Amino acid sequence: MNNKMEKKKTKLSKWHIAIIIIGIIFNGIGIIHSNLWFDEAYSVGMASHNFGEIWNIGGHDVHPVLYYWILSIINVISGGSVIAYRIFSLICIALLSILGYTHIRKDFGEKTGILFSFFALFLPEICIFANEIRMYSLAVLLVTICAIYAYRIFKGDTSWKNWIIFEISSLACLYVHYYGLMAAGLIHVIMLINFIKNHRLQSIKRIILFGIALVMLYIPWLVYFVSQLEHVAKGFWIGFEFPNTIIELLSYQYIGNLNYYVCFSISILLYIYLGVQLHKIKKAKEDILPVKLSIGIYLAVIIAAVLITVLAKTSIIFYRYLFVITGLYIFTLSFILAKSKNKKMVTLICIVTAVLAIASNVKMIEVNYNSENTKPIEYLNENIQPNDVIVYTDIGSGSIVAVNVTNNKQYYYNEEDWGVQEAYKAFGPQMDTYVTPDFINELSGRIWIVDGTSDACYKKYFSDEQQYTYVSQQSFSTKYHEYNYVITLVEKDGTK
Repeated sequence: MNNKMEKKKTKLSKWHIAIIIIGIIFNGIGIIHSNLWFDEAYSVGMASHNFGEIWNIGGHDVHPVLYYWILSIINVISGGSVIAYRIFSLICIALLSILGYTHIRKDFGEKTGILFSFFALFLPEICIFANEIRMYSLAVLLVTICAIYAYRIFKGDTSWKNWIIFEISSLACLYVHYYGLMAAGLIHVIMLINFIKNHRLQSIKRIILFGIALVMLYIPWLVYFVSQLEHVAKGFWIGFEFPNTIIELLSYQYIGNLNYYVCFSISILLYIYLGVQLHKIKKAKEDILPVKLSIGIYLAVIIAAVLITVLAKTSIIFYRYLFVITGLYIFTLSFILAKSKNKKMVTLICIVTAVLAIASNVKMIEVNYNSENTKPIEYLNENIQPNDVIVYTDIGSGSIVAVNVTNNKQYYYNEEDWGVQEAYKAFGPQMDTYVTPDFINELSGRIWIVDGTSDACYKKYFSDEQQYTYVSQQSFSTKYHEYNYVITLVEKDGTK
């Protein structure tokens, strides 16, 4: 009997490792390219600065700076390789899946661990962020680690190792993403309430002391945090759009590059099934505390985001931000399915997930490796001269040019005055930002106007009295996040 159990365990372990390896390869297919979209361009720009510059510039953005510090290190090691930045995101997701093998399996059983690793690699939205040069893959890893070690302490394993890993991951959460801050903070609150309720005096002392330490270590950033909150309160780009916002929040894990309504329908059916199964588990008097805690923290973060939205009078509720706590969703899904008696349904859910992931990845690969993506940068690099200047009137396309064409003086005309002058220093020392077009009057020589909307946009920057010569214009349309580029060259004051 024991021999059979051991063989079964070994077989499952081999399947587990195979899933992880296949999943990592699957997610790595789409990363061997250097295309960027605005947020990624911002990350790449920040990576070119030192730690002090990142701290100061990041304070004028809407995110903390730890991720950018890590990219800065990668920049030094790799020479600024965009692919290296993408590999880091992939590594974070790989480590998330490995937690299923090393931690979830140990704490909650083989089946839960295997399912955790599977969903950590094959949820369509996971496949997106495993490729992106943004902090979300790191954030979801850190929040998941924080939650795992919090639960171990919660259950009574109060070793210093668990406490140290829990608090270090919590501190990292604070400095990676504000949804990470909310998650780590709420986990601490829930733990403190439980310790008080159960009279765990030693744990009460530790969590209070560690909590004070976290606050002290976060004080240096608080000035920027308050400033960013005020900036967001004055107007943020995130809005509420019915029904798309609701659909995204309820089904973002499955959307990827797929149809909103199809994925929403699948997600709702899955929620119903999970609810029924959870009720059966509870009815059978099995321990559902891990799921209750996981769901509780997940919902608490959303509620906290809603409260901040109300207080700030501008929405910070966005599906991409929820990705930070996706590890909690994956755990809940895996835990319930592992206890389900309906193996056929569990298999079907896994197959549907894999099919959706494959479909999403096929679309992503088609976009990522489209030859049109590189043409704007190639055109500029082939034609720009050392003393030429570049003026951006659209920061979407302009940001991508800014981090790829770095040797020329650059200007961004921020006509709508978003208050981003300091934040956009991320794109490099060659970038200046203005909210009026007057600065253009002072320019001379060859001027490249990069716009994303209008073939005639350049004309509004040069009055009839000014001397300029229209030289050329080229239009491009990239597939990677679908940017338009209208690149116009003019010569001013007769300079050739």
